[in-house]
Amino acid sequence: MRKSNNIPLYIIPIQEDGFHVFLEASVNGHKIFMLLDTGASRTVFDLETIKSIHEGIELEENEDNATGLGTNSVRNFVALIEKFELGKIKLTRYEAGIIDLSHVNESYKRIDIPPITGVLGSDLLVAFQAVIDYREKVLKLRQGL
Repeated sequence: MRKSNNIPLYIIPIQEDGFHVFLEASVNGHKIFMLLDTGASRTVFDLETIKSIHEGIELEENEDNATGLGTNSVRNFVALIEKFELGKIKLTRYEAGIIDLSHVNESYKRIDIPPITGVLGSDLLVAFQAVIDYREKVLKLRQGL
């Protein structure tokens, strides 16, 4: 049986002609703010924030440096997130990318946007057949596939 899971979106103007799309999620019971990025191949979390809310997390360095997010190359890690929730979808022991997002958060701070803990990427958007409804301002994810 397929159930729809609607997650509210925050569509925030950036400069004069663009927008960034954000959503709330949860890691180990801690509410987090994430950027929705259909161009990101993988979901990633901020290194310092995830260390502070995920006690004892083990980081494994990824040999390949990540690219994108406004920088050429970033050291990145892989780690298991014990409990990651997107609305009603609960993922346990989710293997996620971990990178330093401080440069992104510094940019957001300059334009009065709250810091992000992560970037929701296309790995999960594809897995849950995501539909972004801009009119209703919701992210629709399917579960029970």
